[in-house]
Amino acid sequence: MAEDLKTKTAKGIGWGFADNVLGLGITAVANVVLARILSPSDFGIIGMTAIFMTLSTSLVDSGFTDALTRKKDAVKADFDTVFYFNLTVSCLLYAVLFLCAPFIAGFFGKEILVPIVRILGLSLIINAFGIVQKIILVRRIDFKTQAWISLASSVAASVAAVVAAFYGLGVWSLVILQVAKFAVNTVLLWSVSKWHPGLCFSRKSFKDMFSFGGRLLITSIISILWSEMYSIIIGKMYSSSVLGQYSRADKVKNMVTSNVSSVMKKVSYPVLASIQDEGDRQVNVYRKVLKTTVLISFTAVFGVWAVAGPFILTVFGDQWLPAVGYLRIMCFSGLFLPLMMCSANIINADGRSDITLFLEILKAVMGLIPVIFGIMFSVEALLWSMVGVSFLLFIVHAACVSKVIRYSVGRQLRDILPSLCISVVMALIVNAMNMLDMPLWLLLILQICAGALVVIPAYEFVYKSAEYSDIKSELLSLINKIRGK
Repeated sequence: MAEDLKTKTAKGIGWGFADNVLGLGITAVANVVLARILSPSDFGIIGMTAIFMTLSTSLVDSGFTDALTRKKDAVKADFDTVFYFNLTVSCLLYAVLFLCAPFIAGFFGKEILVPIVRILGLSLIINAFGIVQKIILVRRIDFKTQAWISLASSVAASVAAVVAAFYGLGVWSLVILQVAKFAVNTVLLWSVSKWHPGLCFSRKSFKDMFSFGGRLLITSIISILWSEMYSIIIGKMYSSSVLGQYSRADKVKNMVTSNVSSVMKKVSYPVLASIQDEGDRQVNVYRKVLKTTVLISFTAVFGVWAVAGPFILTVFGDQWLPAVGYLRIMCFSGLFLPLMMCSANIINADGRSDITLFLEILKAVMGLIPVIFGIMFSVEALLWSMVGVSFLLFIVHAACVSKVIRYSVGRQLRDILPSLCISVVMALIVNAMNMLDMPLWLLLILQICAGALVVIPAYEFVYKSAEYSDIKSELLSLINKIRGK
């Protein structure tokens, strides 16, 4: 059983990253093309809608996804209840967004936001139709199917958006990218799922799941307000162009931090929830999850910090130069996001959503510090204060984990330290190469190769990590399958 769980987890992580590489990777390529066609201001306008769309999506889910995922004895009534609740809430929220669109546009001084918000809002209803089908795949730890669905929806949406941009639709191509991806994704989820909603809405099921998911809903709302409030401050205090530069840097950072966090959460949450009553085993599994997360995220984040200039200018173009400085600062705060996500994962899997709620309230309160710095000084001051706040929040998260399972803060830091040291050494070596005088695209390639030449031997011969061996084994297995062996 233990080996079966280990195999499922390893395969889940592999296909989880395949999902992100295939799906989000295609979308990232589309964004590169769009960034060369559109202006930073176009991306800034879409950034102004981010908090409203993300918050609405969270309200549609209402914490029921995690509640249903961790419920061991879920029956059809549970799935039906979640489906109809999500659909009802999505319709109500769309009506609110539709009516509030003029006020949102007035706040930012951008009249074009009225139709944009109203059309983007349709994605809430579209997404609500596929949430339960996706939960079923997550409960089965079936990330292979999700990966192929993500690939297909990303390709379709990306092609539509790029074609729209070439025909001069401007910011509307970014709207098409988001709405089309949700639409295709939902259609494919319905086509592969054997589950279809019945006519059973259970009040008992709703109360049971809401008792757990309700706190997660509040937690999610606070988390979104914390992460997106900076876009509001920048968009209001500065300009759509500055917000576009910030959003570009944030998206590049999130290609690493959010992707790693989401993959590890999707894979580890159902696994940790299934062994929530097995103390020592849960600690061992969580340690493995944490060390795997750190190995991947620290290597990638420090790598992005070192190559920020060549990467941004080569991939997106010279018009995005201000985003380079923003990105290098944001990488430091981004180090802690996957770690905090891991902490919240084990806490929720153990049923302690009350602790998660406390952490999010604390995060929201401390999140006001960067807001003050952003209003009083500059965007850079806002970003540096985010680094300090993120570090302090990580320590608090680690302390809360030690209260839930037998895994002290000191032990967590010791498990993190080896990957941190290897990543820092790699970053310093790669960053020193920025002094070389050569074409940026060539410098970027050399930097990536140099980073690999530092990291791989370090894990192969200096710090022989079991997590590195597992990742390497899964990659080799995938390559052999592709080659037909």
